[in-house]
Amino acid sequence: MENGLGSSPDKRIQLKVSNGLDMIVIPALENPGDISWSLPPSKSHMIRWIALASQSEGVTEIQFSGKPGDDIHSMADCMEKMGVVIDRRGNNWFVKGAIKEEISKGQTLDCGNSATTARIVTSIAAGLGETLQIDGDKTLRSRDSSQINNALRGLGCEVSSDRMPFSISGPVVPGTAIIDESKTSQTLTGLLLASPGYPEGTRVHLEGERVSRGYRELTIEICKSCGWGGCLDSHYFDIGEWVVRAPEFVEIPEEISLLPLSLLFDRLHGTKSLKVEPVNSDPRIIAAIDATMSCNGGQVDLRDASDIISPAAAILALGGGGRIVGSSHSRGKESDRIGSTCRMLSSFGISSEERIDGLEIPGGQSPISPPKPVDSEGDHRLAMTSMVLATSVGAEIDGGRICSITHPDFIEMLVGDGESL
Repeated sequence: MENGLGSSPDKRIQLKVSNGLDMIVIPALENPGDISWSLPPSKSHMIRWIALASQSEGVTEIQFSGKPGDDIHSMADCMEKMGVVIDRRGNNWFVKGAIKEEISKGQTLDCGNSATTARIVTSIAAGLGETLQIDGDKTLRSRDSSQINNALRGLGCEVSSDRMPFSISGPVVPGTAIIDESKTSQTLTGLLLASPGYPEGTRVHLEGERVSRGYRELTIEICKSCGWGGCLDSHYFDIGEWVVRAPEFVEIPEEISLLPLSLLFDRLHGTKSLKVEPVNSDPRIIAAIDATMSCNGGQVDLRDASDIISPAAAILALGGGGRIVGSSHSRGKESDRIGSTCRMLSSFGISSEERIDGLEIPGGQSPISPPKPVDSEGDHRLAMTSMVLATSVGAEIDGGRICSITHPDFIEMLVGDGESL
């Protein structure tokens, strides 16, 4: 890092604890230098590979750069509880399958903050024939699990509730699961990644206009690379009973959906931070980032890139403005990310109007220092966007340390040569 954000004693980021809550105090920066933005490994890739490697014989080496976020560790923790051996050795993890069917009845699988982990783990647990408990943190407990749970009920499973904690009892029996792809891609992902443990005759019926198509295609691509011979060319297809043959070595790309945070910092400070060269990243997310940066009063469609809505909205506000569309499914994230982004921007004096599927954002705006702490609403992407905006005007961010869910090094990267929080 050429000039860290905490390079002078009076400009260091501070941590305060008030009433048991973490408060990150970020100073306004004067003429900061360029930052070498490090990105963590893609949790979408790594969680999926852990899921399939856990169901494969032999050992799979997973190599990556950066530090895995808490969501990835949650997935690994759950697989270890199912009997998988995972050697977390620096930037090389070694996964030795396979899942043990004699997992203890009633055991709790804690998915942390990760909805992706929860959908996959719930689906795998359904195929084991035991009664298991699925749980998560406060934010995940508040999220609706009815999409995956109803699909599994259609396959003969008993699920006690659509809010965590809930119990699930298998096994899956031959039948048809109905999936509405207009809500999320995670339901299909969960069933496909768990389907090696499902019986022959297990089918899926797809409905609705697809969202997050890149994540959907990633799941299919990884399954095919591990031996799945299925096809999703129609609305009905078979998924049950196939043998996973995971490769011996897998390389994980960087989390490209976090790149807009670097671009937002540059737009705020006139810097030119070192950009990441996207390798094996979702082209739809890259296209959405490019559309955001070039937008001048037009429209940015986040149908396949809803994860970037918060920094994208801030970038539009500082630039020529525009309208974000196609992101109604982002309301089911860690927060209602359309509403929470609107509230977060308002904290910094930035106006925007909430729409059903996005935001209308006037251009030519500048942030002001918030008069009170900015609520991250338990959403790591909202927290990180708030923290970047705060480097321009100064702010206190409530719950900022939640960014470790995706990017454990984020705060330290902002601290520079100050102390790690």
